[in-house]
Amino acid sequence: MSGPMEGVDLKDRLVNAAKRHPRVEYQKLLAGSEAMAPVLAAMPAFIPFDQKKYAGAFWVLDWDHKLPSKQVMLRLYAYYDLARMAAAEQSYAAKAESIARQELFPEFDVPDFSGIEADESYETEFEIKGEPPTKYRLMSTWRHTVVPTVGRRAEELVRDSAEYKVLRDAVKERPMGLGGPEAAQWVSPAETGHNAWAVEVWFLRNFNGMVGEGTAFVVDTTSGKIVGQRDFQFRAG
Repeated sequence: MSGPMEGVDLKDRLVNAAKRHPRVEYQKLLAGSEAMAPVLAAMPAFIPFDQKKYAGAFWVLDWDHKLPSKQVMLRLYAYYDLARMAAAEQSYAAKAESIARQELFPEFDVPDFSGIEADESYETEFEIKGEPPTKYRLMSTWRHTVVPTVGRRAEELVRDSAEYKVLRDAVKERPMGLGGPEAAQWVSPAETGHNAWAVEVWFLRNFNGMVGEGTAFVVDTTSGKIVGQRDFQFRAG
């Protein structure tokens, strides 16, 4: 599932049309093209899922709920058709109006712009004076919906791989009830640095009922290759 980004210049929209949380605006964070240049230079490629095309998109420079802020949240909301984008911009406007009503005293917290509906939504955060982000997390809830045939293909590729066999042999005391490799979610090129969408297959190494640890294999089911690997932790509930 690869192909060039089409239809929308995301970098242009970030520089010239980004929406800014009032408290980002108030602190003049990432104001102007010079301040934005390192962010643009570090930005990864965004490729629409399943050979679709981006019809529209908008960025939000969001705040970290601290004054003065230490980080900036960057959110990207991308759409395959303009009608959905228009509805989302209405949702944004309603949130902005609600925030404006609550924007009374700097010491009071106000909401941010997370959770706006989009065909693909991404977020990242970075220190204001730190290195700009090179990866953006896919936040769309559909990322956990992997077509069964694709999921099984990804799991088979992991089970047959040398990387998995080495890991499996290293955790021989692992409880049987944890199961085998399991297709967990889609991951995008903006998140992995790979040039195509991939499936992340999770293998739990241990779980004590509260905290679990595992290894995630990033699998390109089209090329039949494992293109990445990372460790992860999670807490139940």
